[in-house]
Amino acid sequence: MKAFMRIMLCCLTGMLFSQMAGAQVTVTGQISDSNKLVLPYATVTNINSGKRALSDQGGFYKIDASRGDKIVFTFVGYLPDTLPVTLTTGTQTSNMKLVVAGKFLKGVEITSQYSPYQIDSIERRRQYGYLLDLPNKPLAGGNTPEGAGIVFSPITRFSKGERQKRQFKKNYEEMEKQKFIDSRFTPLLVSQVTGLKGDSLQHFMRDNYPDYNTMRSLAHNDLLYWITDKYKAWANKPR
Repeated sequence: MKAFMRIMLCCLTGMLFSQMAGAQVTVTGQISDSNKLVLPYATVTNINSGKRALSDQGGFYKIDASRGDKIVFTFVGYLPDTLPVTLTTGTQTSNMKLVVAGKFLKGVEITSQYSPYQIDSIERRRQYGYLLDLPNKPLAGGNTPEGAGIVFSPITRFSKGERQKRQFKKNYEEMEKQKFIDSRFTPLLVSQVTGLKGDSLQHFMRDNYPDYNTMRSLAHNDLLYWITDKYKAWANKPR
């Protein structure tokens, strides 16, 4: 009888430890920056299990984990942050605040081969390549006969994950364009050309913020002329 009880106790103990080892924790919360700006479509990665998720448009995220796992949060232009999972079961709510990354990468030698903007852009592309390289689901089914019309697939093209992926790619493209503009239309350059300082400089740059195609098309000397012309017109406006 005692031997039977010991066997039962060992079985129950083994089952308990097995259940505890396989217990799942739901890690959730909101991702924002130090200015309380929410970060939609931030990447949330469980580096132990390899699972990935994206925050929604309100910056909220949810990912499954186990006690001891590490969750890494990344967003274009921000420093990554890591969260350890401390609960055994249930829901661990953790709001994350990411810090804006510096303009230049540490440990990278700036050479004539690449500009600082190009180095930053290469690193961002490397960091988010796993998501950017995923193909978008087609709007029409692969076996749709030519001329038979478009076949919509709500499970693929219009699924939540697919929409978030497309939105992330769109945000990434827009962010890269803005980073390029900011790399050329800098306060230092504008101040050197116009002589503006402080609030006046900020107001001028805000009122004359260029578009991406303009910055791509202008050589450096042409950019200096462009800023000069914009300043003359801006300075003559009644205020």
